[in-house]
Amino acid sequence: MSQTETATQPQSTSPLAAWWQRFSAKHKLVAQFVMFYAFSLFVTVLQYAMLTFLPGLFYRFTDWCDIPAQLIHLSLGPVDTYVFDYPVTGDATGGMGYFAAFAITLFVAQCVNFPMQRNITFKSHGNVWFQIAWYVVAFVLITIVCSFLMGLYVPLLKGLVPPAVYNILITVVNGGVQMVIYFPIYKIIFPEGK
Repeated sequence: MSQTETATQPQSTSPLAAWWQRFSAKHKLVAQFVMFYAFSLFVTVLQYAMLTFLPGLFYRFTDWCDIPAQLIHLSLGPVDTYVFDYPVTGDATGGMGYFAAFAITLFVAQCVNFPMQRNITFKSHGNVWFQIAWYVVAFVLITIVCSFLMGLYVPLLKGLVPPAVYNILITVVNGGVQMVIYFPIYKIIFPEGK
């Protein structure tokens, strides 16, 4: 067969890919949520892996972990906590080292998540700079809301479960809360087509 004949022949698709195309054509919203969930899960695993190792690097090679980075201290009845301490800066002993690890992790995760959600999940071809601006605004506001919520439940969970389970639980719960908030926001930020 010549190269011209090979290039003009249709490429065969796997049965799974063919089924997915039929399913996504019939159930577009469900298919978008499945793709959104799959990419979000991938990014959550990436964040978990990065947060497992990065804080240790800052602790080992810098003195940043000794610099406190707690933002707001609140007493809410039985809960006495720094509202933005755990989700933004990690444990009180993590300080700026944990904050730097957390910030790097979030930045990398969003650099991976944005193109996957925009181009694959929602197939959006709108103005990318406009979408990046709204993505950043949504990211900051949702992170603040989730940080506030985590400031309430993290201290309780930390005392109830072992550290390995605690890290997985916090990652999954926070990721789940964010997915419920992010999906409708992404539908607005990433309209299909142009």
